[in-house]
Amino acid sequence: MCAADAAPANGSNGPTASIKEEIPPLKWPAEPETSASFLNRLVFYWMQPLFSRASFLRKKDKWLEMIDLAPLAGIDRTEEVEKLFEKAYSEYVPKKKKGQTTSETESDTPEQLEARLTHALLATCKARLLIAGVARFLNTVLQFTFPILLNLILTYFQDVQSGIITREDPPIVYYKGYWLSALLMMFVGCKAVTESAYFHLVNRCTWRVKTAVSSSIYRKSLRLASSEQQKTTLGEIVNLMQVDASKIEAFVLQIHVMWDGLFQISGYMVILGTLLGWTCLVGLLIIVFAIPIMGKITGKMYGLNRSMVKYTDDRVKTVNEGLQGMLCLKMYTWEESFAEQVEGYRKGELASLRKVANLRAFLRAYMSSLPQIAAAATFLTYVYAYEGTISAAILFSSIVAFDLIRMPLMFYPMALAQYVQCKVSLKRVGAFLGYGEVSSKGYTRNPDKDGEIIIENATFYWMDPNTPVPRSALKQESSLDGSSRSAGSSVKKQRSLKRLISSRSTSKSSDKESTEHPEDELVYPSAIMTDVNIKVQHGKLCAVVGPVGSGKSTLCSSILNEAVLGEGSNVVLNGNVAYVAQTAWILNKTVRDNILFGLPYDEERYNRVIDACSLRHDLKILEDGDMTEIGERGINLSGGQKQRIAVARAAYSDADVFIFDDPLSALDPEVAERVFDECIMDMLGSKTRLLVTNQLQCLSKCDTIIALSKHGKVLEQGAYEELIGDKRGEVTRLLAGISQSRRSVKAVVSDNKEKSSSKNEASTSNKDAKKLVTQEERMTGSVELKVYLKYIKAGGGYFLFGIVIILYLASAGVNLMSSLWLSAWTTDSSYQRNSETFYISGYALTALLMGFVTFIRTYGVTRFSIRSARRMHSDVLRSILRAPMSFFDVTPTGRILSRFSKDVFTVDQELADIVDIFIYIVIQLCVVLITIIFVTPFFAIALPFLMILYFWAMNYYRQVARELKRLDSVSRSPVFAQFSETLGGLSTIRAFGRSNDFRQQFESILDANTQTVYANKVAERWLACRLEGVASLVVGFSAIFATHVVVSNGASIGNSNNFASLAGISLSYAVTATGMMQFVVRAFASVEAAMNSVERIAYYTEEIPHEAAHTSDELEKEKPSASKNAAQRAIAAAGGKAIHPDPQWPQKGAITLTNLKMRYRPETPLVLKGVDVKIGAGERIGIVGRTGSGKSSMLLILMRLVEPYLSEEDMENYHAPLVIDELDCMRMGLFDLRSKIGIIPQSPVLFSGTIRSNMDPFNNYTDEEIWEALGKCTMKDAVEAMTDGLQSKVAEYGENLSQGQRQLLCLGRALLKHCHILLLDEATSSVDYETDKAIQTTIREAFKGCTVLTIAHRVNTIMDSDKILVMDNGHVAEFDSPEELLKDETSMFSDILLFGAGIAAKDSATFFKVSSNLLNLTEVVDVISMKSPLPTIDAEMYALRSLPFEY
Repeated sequence: MCAADAAPANGSNGPTASIKEEIPPLKWPAEPETSASFLNRLVFYWMQPLFSRASFLRKKDKWLEMIDLAPLAGIDRTEEVEKLFEKAYSEYVPKKKKGQTTSETESDTPEQLEARLTHALLATCKARLLIAGVARFLNTVLQFTFPILLNLILTYFQDVQSGIITREDPPIVYYKGYWLSALLMMFVGCKAVTESAYFHLVNRCTWRVKTAVSSSIYRKSLRLASSEQQKTTLGEIVNLMQVDASKIEAFVLQIHVMWDGLFQISGYMVILGTLLGWTCLVGLLIIVFAIPIMGKITGKMYGLNRSMVKYTDDRVKTVNEGLQGMLCLKMYTWEESFAEQVEGYRKGELASLRKVANLRAFLRAYMSSLPQIAAAATFLTYVYAYEGTISAAILFSSIVAFDLIRMPLMFYPMALAQYVQCKVSLKRVGAFLGYGEVSSKGYTRNPDKDGEIIIENATFYWMDPNTPVPRSALKQESSLDGSSRSAGSSVKKQRSLKRLISSRSTSKSSDKESTEHPEDELVYPSAIMTDVNIKVQHGKLCAVVGPVGSGKSTLCSSILNEAVLGEGSNVVLNGNVAYVAQTAWILNKTVRDNILFGLPYDEERYNRVIDACSLRHDLKILEDGDMTEIGERGINLSGGQKQRIAVARAAYSDADVFIFDDPLSALDPEVAERVFDECIMDMLGSKTRLLVTNQLQCLSKCDTIIALSKHGKVLEQGAYEELIGDKRGEVTRLLAGISQSRRSVKAVVSDNKEKSSSKNEASTSNKDAKKLVTQEERMTGSVELKVYLKYIKAGGGYFLFGIVIILYLASAGVNLMSSLWLSAWTTDSSYQRNSETFYISGYALTALLMGFVTFIRTYGVTRFSIRSARRMHSDVLRSILRAPMSFFDVTPTGRILSRFSKDVFTVDQELADIVDIFIYIVIQLCVVLITIIFVTPFFAIALPFLMILYFWAMNYYRQVARELKRLDSVSRSPVFAQFSETLGGLSTIRAFGRSNDFRQQFESILDANTQTVYANKVAERWLACRLEGVASLVVGFSAIFATHVVVSNGASIGNSNNFASLAGISLSYAVTATGMMQFVVRAFASVEAAMNSVERIAYYTEEIPHEAAHTSDELEKEKPSASKNAAQRAIAAAGGKAIHPDPQWPQKGAITLTNLKMRYRPETPLVLKGVDVKIGAGERIGIVGRTGSGKSSMLLILMRLVEPYLSEEDMENYHAPLVIDELDCMRMGLFDLRSKIGIIPQSPVLFSGTIRSNMDPFNNYTDEEIWEALGKCTMKDAVEAMTDGLQSKVAEYGENLSQGQRQLLCLGRALLKHCHILLLDEATSSVDYETDKAIQTTIREAFKGCTVLTIAHRVNTIMDSDKILVMDNGHVAEFDSPEELLKDETSMFSDILLFGAGIAAKDSATFFKVSSNLLNLTEVVDVISMKSPLPTIDAEMYALRSLPFEY
């Protein structure tokens, strides 16, 4: 089943269909929280409608949707938070260090950037943090009353049983236990209210801080200078928004713990002082001396966290690159290499995580045993130094106080750890916000003037030429746009380090040069272009031409202020600007939205643009015309369609200046000519236009021409007539193969020939329905048991998990043993059985035992969790790599990336802690309730009623919390999808001046996500108020029932301490349980919410479609699935045997296609409709045809990137549809097939790394072989000019190389492969004519004897082919030698040739007459390319000799 059929995926417990049509939406006030009464807000009753709604929908088998949530409060909207943040950030004045001068403070240091960010974040929530601090203070004061009241109650029990208080005493004294119990219950209830108020205030601060961080990173990205973009990657920025923002948010929740922990410790020590006198200082000293050890461990964790973050960044960045270049990974069979690289980063990440987990386990054990050890030491001192007597009241009150100290002691190191993580994240985010922004130095933009471009004495850089940087930092800048960005000047010697082209061809000399120029040497960046003086006047068309890497795109970027201007440079851009990038940037919106780009719809202008850009026919055949949604990165459009939509966007903008960065290279010649004539020349004729182009036949219509050299200099500029008159000029040389005359007709092809252009043959999606991108899967209902079982199995199985549970039971047993020891101690008040030292020492030993068991327990669960996380990450990574291309066509990259960032982070770091706390507290709560019932049996009467309330509240809450967490996950993906999309089109957005529009869109998406967080946190407080109320009843009832036992004289068992000791255990447990009862529910909800990440990862592991097996061995072992893939069906039809090709296969390269059919997805029509072709070994085949005829589909199916379609009829009478060297390719593994075929795709893909790793990721070839391949693909000079040769850095997506250079490196890959079958898909579309000719010569020489299939727009590149395959509407229209096809003047190939040569219909007869007299087709090409004179040519044909030969 393919991805489109599977999504949107639903959980098994209910559908996720929108409820809007069936059930009226929930109506909320505009501000539900602020409009509620004080008491209502205090107990969060204003949130009740959401719970009622969830309960109502559950009965209808439906679930909460975004429309049901309470609207976000105005004060929490991104726009409001941004204003506060921006104001504080810009107004912050950094403190000067001693001796620091004013000039030194012009740019902030890393510490100052961190301080500036901290100041701005505090400004967004300072008032609420202060109020939250007051609430926290009141909450802590109320907690101080618990041990005091417990001491009073237990003292009362002792006094009644010892006869000190009798019935003769006043009722207020005799029944004092009842009103003390009521007071305790009331204080517990008040604590619940103040605690909820505190958490609500501080939670509001957390999401405001996260909003501020996310929005500031997005806004910074919109302003980020291009030179600074090389310092980071998309993966790293995604991590800043997802992981680092979450870490800062987590610490905000712990800010008050930093002072409150110390306050609580001090307060409890005062209480202990009243109970034990000065001896409590002994315990305090032990705790104080323990703090440095905590600090040491925390510091170690800080360092480990920093190293772990680096691995995480690299992992997410690599995964993102892989997702963007998935087609390339599959073509080159690099999946395993890619997986190993990611797993390498993952291994380092988990190694750090494992060390952090071990330290955390030790810290937790240390903190859990510390209070008891401090108590034991205090008791020893109290007995022997203070000579005091330890009664039950003193003992249990002291133990409760020490136990309450445990909480700040446990949470304080957690807060310190989160502070450490927050510091790392603040530094990272602060550094990013401190990156340079687009500068206006030397650059002037006047939008109100008439369109004009003026460049005077300009020098262009990609980094600040006045700021020296380490050589290693310049590596990523190598050869951007062909100019050596990395070349620089030594600060020490002030000399140029720019490399000259040398004879270096081996890695040895590379190593030598690396030694001569160490990594840390400071160098000044060198110029990309120098001495540029250009003026494009208003209303003129200026063309820019030059070889690959000459700086054409750099010139466009400089005009748009995307480069750094050197000293004395002056760039003036008058008028509004529209920009068309070389690689079209398309939004995941409708066609109309992409063209309008935020402007109002003007029907007349819109229709003119559609016609001028030749989009009318495309819109007719799209499912919903211009309302058809375009997939992410324009996946359901052809390259030409994407480029024409980008041109249409520019044309519709009605700007004054238009900058076109070679948009015509992606178009068929017929369409390119039409767009040039009707749009650029006609519709925009009165505008100022700069056109970068390799379509040299356009030059005669341009007003001025600028010719660039390989070294970034302007060689020539002037009018066409002037330049062409200089016989030795650069333009004349470039135009050597181009005629001065233009085509006399636009086309000779009849109008009735279908020009279907809806299909992107290089992708795997056909004409699509209204919604191409699938809705993100959202499971509903409870997280199923199978999800928990998957997590357990991934961690090591049931046996290991059983051992972990036993460790938790042992921990609870030790805790209970400690309590029983105390009970035995207090019942032996006269110490007749054992001495005080014996009891105190035993208590201390139980503390040490508790610490040991806690460490083993925590260590066990964290190792189990890490093992599970490692396995799940590995499984989902390999599952994604096995997914077919159709899955990536309909699934946004941001959605997949979210699994590898936020969801993996949750499984790695959050889930283990949550599971640890949940299991521990559940077991402890059970022990507490059993103990209370044992001491006061009457409590068993009230317990069922309390449990009914408890479970009602728990289930009532869970059905809300569960769906809110899922809505949070679903609403989070669009945030990162929008972010990724924005970064991809940053230059376009800024050129059009649409930054504010995109910022507002991001704000609305971020607000939607914050709305789910808001609802989730308020729902937690709703629950806390109610469960703390139940907890106060538990405490109250246990105290009241204990009082009743004492008052009724039912506890006299020999002495006054007997019942008091048991009641002490009961009440101390009950007080401890007040937090436990609501924490169990919250912990379970947190476990379920965290399991949602496991569920999402598991979905991508098991539910998405997969390709056939990679190897034939795997294919044979593969169990047939319910819906067999094509390979399984082929094997079944052929008798169940897979084919194991010989390692040397194919030795000949003969290809036979028999009744080959193909469709991209089951619901789409056939693209190939029964192709029958036999290609001989070593034949060179040229493939031509109109757009959408099935050319690229032929190449895709040869590599089985899309599987052949086998109908039931085909299965009954099976004939192998794809055979190479007499072997059925359907019955072999994909790796066995793809690894034997070389391909050079139309869209080149490079990955971050080095030149060498991009050429040879498996290290299968020597440096000499790679240099030889680079020489053959004309890239040797460019690579030698880079700082480190083969080891020179390649930036993310290869952005530091020009489009043409990327394409040449892809050719180099194919040259290394030495394959017997080579596929070329318009492999030279982005290079100039001269480079194209050199490449074609290389291909002819390097691949002699190989079977070569070539798709090309330039027909002269395939004229020397053995045969020409003409495709038409999925059928083979013609297949013969070019000589034979040209003999038939009515053949489609002749038609294509005439149009490609630009020959008028009236001249066609003469052309065929002349071509038939030539000795061979090479002469035809030479004649048209003006390499040789026409033999016996009449005068009227002379004009034909130099026409552009392109289709």
